Amino acid sequence: MAEGAAKSPRKEAIRLSKLLELSLGSDRFPVDVAALAKEVSRNCGDPIDKIIGDELPGFEGMLRPHKKRPAWHIVYSTSPQYRGRERFTIAHEFGHYMLHRPELSPADYPDGVLNRACGFECLPLQSNEWKQAEREREEEADTFASYLLMPIDDYRLQVGQNEMSRELLAHITRRYGVSLLAAVRKWIEFTDMRAAMVVACDGYARWGRASDAALKTGIFIPSGMPIPEGSIAGMGPSGLSEQDRATQLPEGIWTFRRGSEPVRELTIFSQRLGLSVTLLMFERASPRGWSVEEHMQDTYERFMGTRITESRD
Repeated sequence: MAEGAAKSPRKEAIRLSKLLELSLGSDRFPVDVAALAKEVSRNCGDPIDKIIGDELPGFEGMLRPHKKRPAWHIVYSTSPQYRGRERFTIAHEFGHYMLHRPELSPADYPDGVLNRACGFECLPLQSNEWKQAEREREEEADTFASYLLMPIDDYRLQVGQNEMSRELLAHITRRYGVSLLAAVRKWIEFTDMRAAMVVACDGYARWGRASDAALKTGIFIPSGMPIPEGSIAGMGPSGLSEQDRATQLPEGIWTFRRGSEPVRELTIFSQRLGLSVTLLMFERASPRGWSVEEHMQDTYERFMGTRITESRD
C-alpha cells in the first residue's frame, strides 16, 4: 500500500471477493487465498512471491520483506496449536500486504540488501504488548480476512434465519475452510438476534463478544467472569455439550449487568486448545436504558489490548 493511502479492509476484501465470484462463481469456496494473494500481487512492483509454513515460536504468522529484492513472503505457523487456522492466517497476512505494507522498490536495496526495517509479526490472541496502532492494524487485517473468506452475502444465505447449531457451524467451517472461532465471531457480528459468544478456559471467560442487539440490552461479557457452574460450559464435556442444538436454561444461571434471564446455550469444547466456545441466545427484548457507548468496546477488543482469530480455534 502506498504510504499515506488508507484503505477500508471491508471494501478491499469485498472487491476481491466480487472478482473471485465473477471468475469462479459459487465454486470459489473455500477461497484459495494463497493463489489469490500471489495472483493479485504479481502486478505490483513488490509482489508476494512465497507463502510457506514454518515453526514460529510465539507467532501465528508473518508478512516479511525479501532481504535482497522488492518482494514479500507470507509465513504461517505450522504449530499443532494453530491447526485449522492456516487459511485465516494467510488471509490475515495478505490483509497486511493490501492495507499496511510500505511499497518496496529497488531504491530500498541500494547495496543489494534491504536498508530499512519493515514487516509484520502477528501474535496469537493474547496481545497485551500491542500498542494502540498495532492493535488497530491487527483488527483491520482480521476484518479483511473475515470478509474475504466469508463474504457476508454468502454467509447470510448459508445461515438464513436459523438459530446456530453444531451442524450449521460444521457446515460453515467446511464451506469456508475456517476455524470454529472465526465462524462464530462472524455470526455474532451480523446477526440481529440477541446473542453472545464466550471463550473460556479453566472456568473463566478469556474474552467475549455480544451482538449489537445484545449490547443494547445490557448483555456484556467481562473478561475474567466466572463461568456459572449450572451452565453447559460450567459442567464440562458431557452429553448435553454433544447435543446438536442449544439447550434451554432457566433464569438464574447466566447473569449479566442487566440481571439474569432464560437463555439457550450451545457450548463446544476443544480439548486440543483447552477452551470452550459458548453461544448464548436470548429472547428478543427492549433496551433498558443502557449506554451503548459505555459497553461498545466488548471484551474481545479489551482482550486485544489486554485476539478464534480465529479465530481462531
